[in-house]
Amino acid sequence: MSIEVLNFTHKMLQPNLLPRVEEYIEKRQTSGPLVVELDPTTACNFSCPECINANLLNKGGIEDERLTGLIDEFHDTDVKGIIFIGGGEPLTHKSMPEPIIKAYELGISVGLTTNGSLMNRYTNEIAECVQWTRVSMDAGTQETYSKFRPSHILNSFSKTTANIETLAKVKKGILGYSFLLIERNLPNARPKTNVQELFVAAKLARDLGCDYFEYKPAVDAHHNLIPLSINTKSEIVRQTPLLEALNTNEFQVISPKSTDYLLTNKFPNQPKDYQTCPSVELRTVVTPKGIYPCPYKRGHENEKIGSIEINFKDYWNSTARVEKAKSINPKKTCPFYCIRHESNLLLHLLANGHEQGINLLPYMIRTPQTNDVFI
Repeated sequence: MSIEVLNFTHKMLQPNLLPRVEEYIEKRQTSGPLVVELDPTTACNFSCPECINANLLNKGGIEDERLTGLIDEFHDTDVKGIIFIGGGEPLTHKSMPEPIIKAYELGISVGLTTNGSLMNRYTNEIAECVQWTRVSMDAGTQETYSKFRPSHILNSFSKTTANIETLAKVKKGILGYSFLLIERNLPNARPKTNVQELFVAAKLARDLGCDYFEYKPAVDAHHNLIPLSINTKSEIVRQTPLLEALNTNEFQVISPKSTDYLLTNKFPNQPKDYQTCPSVELRTVVTPKGIYPCPYKRGHENEKIGSIEINFKDYWNSTARVEKAKSINPKKTCPFYCIRHESNLLLHLLANGHEQGINLLPYMIRTPQTNDVFI
């Protein structure tokens, strides 16, 4: 299975997903999202200092019966994929792994973002039902792991890497090792960073049996990319050839465009020239506290666009939801680097072409080598 499945802009052009894209192009709204990012719980067994959702943690979860009902409602709305993710650790939810199994049995593709510490409880279910699993690690040794991903778990690094290795032997889907580029600037001290372990962690990921290793920038509470010092940037550049040398047909080191953006821009914001966000019609975030247009808005009460107490299909088709979605103006409210930006550019291009009587979809070309989609 190709790791292209992780690239949403590419996935939108798959034949089975094109009808929803065409629906947006023609109507500027859809009958349901392609993907739901689902936070089953806000509980987490780690206390990572750089967690962007720290103020949302350990404040409850979706009740078991309602979580089961939501999976059914996503299916009724023809959702194609559910990503179990969270402000918390999704595998801490007491009903696991039943929601994952249910989604799989309904024919919905399942993704899982996890800290990996509890995967051993559900190895067989994850191996059978999950299309891709991404484990947040941010380190290559126990010492660094303890600093950047602290918990009360004894020997947490070795236990988590053992869980990864066990899953790698039986998985049917894709397994990834995720590494945030973190630098802490402390008063009267040299910056402390995990970047020195990039290659060590990538090599470990390969040896454990992962399909890919991903390194990407950390973001602050407002989702702005956190700038890195010149020394840290130089260290990343120094290790880049070593990382590239690990690539094989079975294992890939990948990095999103945000990494290059951070390394080459002094002020890593991302201005937007468009005033609507098409991606909110194709992806949404469902949490215990409500429904949000994207992860960047998670937990902000004034950004909430719906409640989980309402039938999801009714909510999605409601005038209130449609109007709230149309009111989002990325040019004014989203100065940060957005992972949906490329998708938005493509959708705006296709919709504008439709307005002029031109169907551009047949001319779209996917180029996995550059991660681009163009005409």
